[in-house]
Amino acid sequence: MQTIGPETEPGHASGGLGELWRHRRLLWDFVVRDLRHRYLGSSIGFFWTVITPLFELLTYTFVFHALIGVKIDEGSGAANYALFLFCGMVTWMALSDGLSRCSSVVIEHSHLVKKVNFPVIVLPGHVIASAVLNQVIRLLVLLGAILMMGGSPSWHLLLVPVVMAIQAAMVLGVGMLLSCASIYFRDTLHWVDAVLLMGMFLTPIFYPASTYPKRFNLLLQVNPLAHLVGVYRELILNNELPHPHDFLIITMVAVFALLIGYSVFHHHRDRFSDLI
Repeated sequence: MQTIGPETEPGHASGGLGELWRHRRLLWDFVVRDLRHRYLGSSIGFFWTVITPLFELLTYTFVFHALIGVKIDEGSGAANYALFLFCGMVTWMALSDGLSRCSSVVIEHSHLVKKVNFPVIVLPGHVIASAVLNQVIRLLVLLGAILMMGGSPSWHLLLVPVVMAIQAAMVLGVGMLLSCASIYFRDTLHWVDAVLLMGMFLTPIFYPASTYPKRFNLLLQVNPLAHLVGVYRELILNNELPHPHDFLIITMVAVFALLIGYSVFHHHRDRFSDLI
């Protein structure tokens, strides 16, 4: 583990988000330990990162495409719908995994929080980093599937890491808020899981955004996750640049979430050890 000096004591105003960079080795140690703990003892280990979403993909494709008849457009087959669905699922899994686990990560590591010089921000930080790493692996599977189906990825893929960075900032900001909330309200995790379930169906993951009823169009427009999923699909599946307002919305939400999330987290983290 990395040695933590007094200059990075919780609550020190000069720490800022730079703590994550200064303690990047510690952050990486947590990510590696998290992945090992998650897959320790299983026969195929890390491959569950790929196999689990594939099973979910087959299930959702059968239910929504074969049974309900959801289509991207007229003439599109099951294979095209599967790629469309998987792209949305990969994005949503990274979001939901990060937010759900942030809701309990501080409490789960209370023994570390009680240490005076431990950089608490590493706890939500490593959860987000782990979720992003899993997302990268699933995106590679998606790209492999596109190539197998005769697709040809374009230079637009170069923008995907930029979008992932924006997404990580957004989730980290909200995750820090949830980490704080869980200290004061122990039901936070249950509320988050319930809201995420609702959000999964309100966000165009299983269906195209074009099928949203016009009377609910405002709900679609104010949902930053709908814009985020749409940006990924444009870059990866359609080889096109998304509309600039989609980039603008997700960037503004990410900056706002990160500023507010860190401000609240920084203000309250000195109290964590007394409240846990």
